[in-house]
Amino acid sequence: MDIKKKILNNNKIILGIETSFDDTSCAILKGKNVLSNIIYKQKIHNKYLGVKPSLAYDTHLVKIYQVVKRALKKAYINMIDINIIAYTKGPGLIGSLMIGEHFAKSLAISLNLPLIGINHVHGHIYSIFLNKKNTPTFPYICLSISGGHTKLLIIKDFFKIKSIGETLDESVGILIDKISILLGFKYTQGPNLIDKYAKKGKFIFKFPIPNVKNFNFSFSGLITYIKNIIKKKKNNIKKDICRSLLETIFIIFKIKILNLIKLTNIKNIVITGGVISNFFLKKKFQKFFLKKKINLFINSNKNYLIDNAAMIALVGNIKSYYNLYEDFKCYVDSNLDINKL
Repeated sequence: MDIKKKILNNNKIILGIETSFDDTSCAILKGKNVLSNIIYKQKIHNKYLGVKPSLAYDTHLVKIYQVVKRALKKAYINMIDINIIAYTKGPGLIGSLMIGEHFAKSLAISLNLPLIGINHVHGHIYSIFLNKKNTPTFPYICLSISGGHTKLLIIKDFFKIKSIGETLDESVGILIDKISILLGFKYTQGPNLIDKYAKKGKFIFKFPIPNVKNFNFSFSGLITYIKNIIKKKKNNIKKDICRSLLETIFIIFKIKILNLIKLTNIKNIVITGGVISNFFLKKKFQKFFLKKKINLFINSNKNYLIDNAAMIALVGNIKSYYNLYEDFKCYVDSNLDINKL
């Protein structure tokens, strides 16, 4: 058995907690097998056309116990069966992260279990290994695109990561959200409606491709450019704007990935993050890389592309193999009299 299979296919039971932004999630994994992955989507932000941090914190605080309880019940697992607790340590909204961290630490102390803090981006990078089949070999190029970040990386092995490029301003997820609001779509429905409208639209608006050196990205100028077009041409342009937007995003990423392939000769490509759950974009990439005979890997389960605790638990499993636990011992020594604390 190779080292990757040895790490992923073990019998450790990991409880993962993800609260980096506005979704409260808990998952139970046995090795890489997902026993449950509960995601509570906060709808309270809809009327604000964006996430209101104070409401996100409060909602996490109210819902986290219920979500963890549901995850355990669905997995048919009791608390005493858990071997490791993993939680999202960052990046994200500070208050939201604190709720998840404090809850995870409380569990670790009460159950005398090791605790592992996980980088949210690492969760997206390695979430491809939650696939039952069709997983990449190392090294691979990873494009991680979500509401919070846009990153291009080379993954040489577990935790041997080289950052190649990232957005200099807005993430591609923010670009999509802002354009959807300008088009009059409801906040949470925007990305899905852009996907739906794009299938019926035409690629008639030739939006400029941001001239960014090396492998970085920039999307703020594109937001302004499209905003001005929407203001000038208000009638019957939604479908064509949506199609042109997604075509432009595809071109931007395609150029960067092809240039990196030429530079590194790495032909395993992983695309992850909530943005690639967009059906139109996903099909564009699949068709393009199939034609180029380049191996493309996208998680087949949409719930593993968006923010979720399964990816956090998975990375917790990987880190446990390397004994990468918290720097401090945050679980109770069995010889310690807790009444004297």
